[in-house]
Amino acid sequence: MAVEPTTAAMMTRENFAELLTPIHKKIFFDSYNEKPLVYKKIFRTEKMNAKKQTYPHLGAFGLWKENNEGNKFNQDAFKQGEVASFEARRFDKAYDLTWELVQDDLYNVMKGIGKGGSAKGLGRSLRATEETDSADVILKGFENVGFDGKALFAKDHKLINSEQTCSNLIEGELKDESLKAALTLMRLQKDEAGVPIMAQANQLVVCPALEFTAKAIINSILQSGTNNNDVNTVPNLEIVVWDYLDDPTGAMKPWFIQDTSIDNLLFLRREEPIFQSEKIAKQMDYCMSGYTRFDTGYCDWRGLVGSKGVSE
Repeated sequence: MAVEPTTAAMMTRENFAELLTPIHKKIFFDSYNEKPLVYKKIFRTEKMNAKKQTYPHLGAFGLWKENNEGNKFNQDAFKQGEVASFEARRFDKAYDLTWELVQDDLYNVMKGIGKGGSAKGLGRSLRATEETDSADVILKGFENVGFDGKALFAKDHKLINSEQTCSNLIEGELKDESLKAALTLMRLQKDEAGVPIMAQANQLVVCPALEFTAKAIINSILQSGTNNNDVNTVPNLEIVVWDYLDDPTGAMKPWFIQDTSIDNLLFLRREEPIFQSEKIAKQMDYCMSGYTRFDTGYCDWRGLVGSKGVSE
């Protein structure tokens, strides 16, 4: 005897959340993942094992000293510096689904409240939140006070085991000359004892206004911005155009180079995004919500050289 195909369950007050939550959850995560997250190209993403996570800065040993036979070893001191701290922050957003809305607009509710509706908007909003929070580390990195008492981008970062200072700040617009100066400055970065670390940039990150300037500098056969026939000697950096690096005030057109092999910018996730529903007390309605915890920042300024992108 042939088995009749099953029909979709009719929505009732009892199975309201049971039927709607999986649909909206899928739409939420599809929207969150519909475009690659740009910050993941720039920030090292790691899992937080506790609410707070710290990165102590330790000194470094200088160059080995020559010694004579029979002498005691050359002694050195290993100092401890400041600590970069991260603390998980909670981010969430919710919207309500009323029973009446479900009954009166069932088609759109089942589709996540229409094209570009609530479930889809919630996923896109989380993606934008993560991008914005990460970009703020750079946008505020010219004025903030970091773990070493200096801004992320500064001309005089102190070294723990040395009287020297180190710079990772370039002034001026993005052009062939300033990019080469930034590349050279990165090659001169030192460890806490004042010894070169051989940092070498492999990507150039720019705000949207500098996209074509960056491509002209990197991809030109001849030197960009000049009338001579010199060969373009800028290395083939990967260009990352970050929409969220835009300064809404127009005061900056920021850009920076990065050695991604060095731990510097960090996106630390304490709890992965979740999507859930909960019945609203003393009502027939449900609250659909998203939740996550993370923190963004930097544990080192090395491997970064940045500019506000404007002439001082």
